[in-house]
Amino acid sequence: MKFAPFINIQCRENQDYNTVYRGRVEEAELAEQFGFDAVFLAEHAFCRHGRPSPAVTLANMAARTKSIRLGTAISVLPWHNPLEVAQDYATLDIVSEGRLEFGVGRGAFKMEFDGYGIDWEESQPRYEECLEIILKAWTGEPFNYDGKYYKIAEVAVNPLPVQRPHPPLWTPTVHPGSMKVAVERGITPIVGASFSPLTKIKENFHYLDAIMKEAGRNDIYRVAHPHIYVGDTVAKAREEARESVEWLLDDFAEMWELPEGEEYPERFKFQEQLAAHLRSLTFDKIVENDLLWIGDVDYVTNHLRWLRDECGVNYIISNMSPGGMEHEKVAKSMELLATKVMPRLN
Repeated sequence: MKFAPFINIQCRENQDYNTVYRGRVEEAELAEQFGFDAVFLAEHAFCRHGRPSPAVTLANMAARTKSIRLGTAISVLPWHNPLEVAQDYATLDIVSEGRLEFGVGRGAFKMEFDGYGIDWEESQPRYEECLEIILKAWTGEPFNYDGKYYKIAEVAVNPLPVQRPHPPLWTPTVHPGSMKVAVERGITPIVGASFSPLTKIKENFHYLDAIMKEAGRNDIYRVAHPHIYVGDTVAKAREEARESVEWLLDDFAEMWELPEGEEYPERFKFQEQLAAHLRSLTFDKIVENDLLWIGDVDYVTNHLRWLRDECGVNYIISNMSPGGMEHEKVAKSMELLATKVMPRLN
């Protein structure tokens, strides 16, 4: 199995941005030292839930590491000019000497689209156009584009990424339809595991089995994305994680909610249900129902072994710093995962 910590640069009200950023960058260095295969970075904007500029942060990480792969999970394409995205991430692939894993998606939260002045309901078609333009740009050939949202006169983009024809593509998937589209395009689907019961996780990978078989693809990683915290004992791990996870619960629910008086469009009704579900959870409910995996070495090993053996998972992108968790706790959890858990699974 391959392992990568996922970093979402969250900052609680009593924390300092500079300290949080420095800690998260140091965690990329630790991930390389501990033998992780990659590190992935989220993108959010105008909120406490995460911070923007993953290309800038990953470039800093690239300068401080030598071999670990560096990924986005995800770059939210509809927020940005696709030509700039193509140039920025090609530059990142160059300065990292071909270590970029390019995760892409359409984004989810209305408040972030409002901040950029972009219609939330246009997220999917804008994403499709952006991805098409980026891949055309990375051919290095002159092209033009006449889409609904983007009009481009003939242009040749440079620089080009080191990896040809382009860096590996990843995308989050939440239902079989998005899995199918990703697999058919040769894009690695990231299948969520956090806040999901084990039965739902297994069901999702059952769908992925059928989709990969139908597409004749056995060259795509089977990726799960759980929250993981490893402590010396189950009780101590849960004591250490409680504050940051409770903050995450409140913040994450708020992200899915709309301001009072606004209604969810039909295609986004699931977000209303998700927000209500998150509001119904407590930290104790989460750990009792295995919705986030917080425990000792044996507990976490058993859950990851279940993912491997029952779901066929061979790549773990683990959120290890939820709710702005303090760097010292994250570093210790990463070390326990790397030195005590990962050897039991490989």
